[in-house]
Amino acid sequence: MNYKSICLLFLLFTFKIISAQQAHYPDKPNIHGMLLMGMETIYAEHLPMFHQPHDYQIILELEFSKADLEQYRTSRLAFPEEFVYTIEPEVFVLPEMVNQTKVFKANVYRGHFERGGFKLLDSISLKIKQVVYYKQFDKDNPRPVDLQYILFGNMKEQFLSHLISRKPDFHEVLSVKLSDVKQMKTDKSYQLLVLKERENRVPFSWSKSKAMILGTKRPVSFINHKQLYVEFGDLE
Repeated sequence: MNYKSICLLFLLFTFKIISAQQAHYPDKPNIHGMLLMGMETIYAEHLPMFHQPHDYQIILELEFSKADLEQYRTSRLAFPEEFVYTIEPEVFVLPEMVNQTKVFKANVYRGHFERGGFKLLDSISLKIKQVVYYKQFDKDNPRPVDLQYILFGNMKEQFLSHLISRKPDFHEVLSVKLSDVKQMKTDKSYQLLVLKERENRVPFSWSKSKAMILGTKRPVSFINHKQLYVEFGDLE
């Protein structure tokens, strides 16, 4: 095989790889806002909708630079009644960023970046340290019979996010404190909780419902809870 033939084969191989990657991520680039939570470990959850390219429920662990993390934490302490912090990332293809690229620029807002939030940090570098939860919506999947929440976090801070299934639905994120923090699995990034006898369009009412780990009869109880974010309109 001569040199020209080898070069031609190499180009064809490269083209096939690029084409396969493009076919694997058909979404168009866009801005994918995310809700921030946590003080010790920083988590971000994509603010989803049911249409492309926003039809994903994704929870990430992010890595800030030391200086940016300090400014973020200082703001949290100075404004304890402001629960909503969001990021406005640069334009990218969401599944490609989450699964491959891992590093992006973003503005950080105290409040919602599309609803009058205050820009706290401008065009900082963020790194995806861990993918906690990742799922694209499928309109053909049935809605769960019971209300379900994604439990994630660590021994110091725990969070719940409503498991979104199909329209109409809602997005709710809560900060919680487990009665028994040993129930936080160190070998798993998240657990699914199920709430029996609940109507699926109503956010979690702690006085009326008890949670169990999905697939088991193990109850989960909480010392306290705080609703950080709830959204119906984007998921109608």
